[in-house]
Amino acid sequence: MPQQRIYLKGLWLMSLVLHVTHGGIADTGAESQINMQQPTVEQIQQKNFEILQEALPLGWKAFCEAPVDESVMLLHSGINPCDASIHVMTINNQSIQLPIKAISEIADFDIDPKRKTLLYVNAYYTADTYFSVQAHLKLLQTTRRDLNIVVVDFARDVLQLYYTVRHHVAVQGHFVAKILNVLVQKGIAPADVTLAGHSVGANIAALAANIYASQASHAPNKRMGQLVAIDPALMCQPSDIYVQANVSTRVIVIHGEANVFGVRERLGTIDIYPNGIGFFSRRKLQPGCETKICSHMYSFVLFMEALIEGVMIPAVKCESWSHFRKRQCDFGDALAIGLKYPASAQGVYFCLTQPNPPFTFMEHGIKYQRGLATAAKANSI
Repeated sequence: MPQQRIYLKGLWLMSLVLHVTHGGIADTGAESQINMQQPTVEQIQQKNFEILQEALPLGWKAFCEAPVDESVMLLHSGINPCDASIHVMTINNQSIQLPIKAISEIADFDIDPKRKTLLYVNAYYTADTYFSVQAHLKLLQTTRRDLNIVVVDFARDVLQLYYTVRHHVAVQGHFVAKILNVLVQKGIAPADVTLAGHSVGANIAALAANIYASQASHAPNKRMGQLVAIDPALMCQPSDIYVQANVSTRVIVIHGEANVFGVRERLGTIDIYPNGIGFFSRRKLQPGCETKICSHMYSFVLFMEALIEGVMIPAVKCESWSHFRKRQCDFGDALAIGLKYPASAQGVYFCLTQPNPPFTFMEHGIKYQRGLATAAKANSI
């Protein structure tokens, strides 16, 4: 693919040299032949799209270093962070899409200060498959009417995702912080707000929580209630990993892949490692997954199942994966993936889940048994 980019640029330089050689008046036949060979902007952009599609499954390093022509990408709509969208609900249960510049209009929709609030930041593109982020989020909004749910969508395609991780994280963090300000002005208590995001969105949500807290330093209870960071992305550079235990009152990290996409290290007040992936280096893929990108998405689907279906996915505190396997855990210190966590919960938690929905083993998922893993494999056939 690097050779492809060099080839395209070589054609452009060849045409320029020939044009200058003829004093600005090139031979009509030669010029016609060159124009036939020179790729159009649309063709280069299509090649950009294909390069990024091929690079993404290889992880953030390959994606960030993909040999795309950014000068051509900038000519197309959708690249600017102002092209992002906000999704809010009306009183008659309709999801409305607003431009990101309409932040102040959020207060005009169905936001009730008596409810808990979920602000979900999406900055991870997926194709229209079972793992479709947008489809899950729309279902979440229409299902959980007991919550104020606002979804911010920064990456509807792979080109937007590229610019998000390379250039726009800081800008998007400020956008989300402004949304938090609007919600608080509407009467929402910061303690009742959960910020959540998967992958790149987790880092943007964490940055927004930190920005809001720094700007509201004069106010009491300035920090958001909690952040749920779902397999936070490694990003293009370590400085863009904003998920830290102090960005909100409570930070829950649900790990998923922890190799080329997600962060392996503990980042939160609570770190949940489903199936030990990420904590135990020899375990590479989540149940039912054959690729790392599938494992990266797996924790998102667990979170959605818990919120949309109301399925309990319990995890138990344990010192290590080895202790979990030997059942040497504090079974009195357990929690369930979702939005509600015990105030005293802190540390590392493990559970077992299945390869197919419903993913939960219920209470058996916090008691490691080799038989459970065998049964899960049999169920996936």
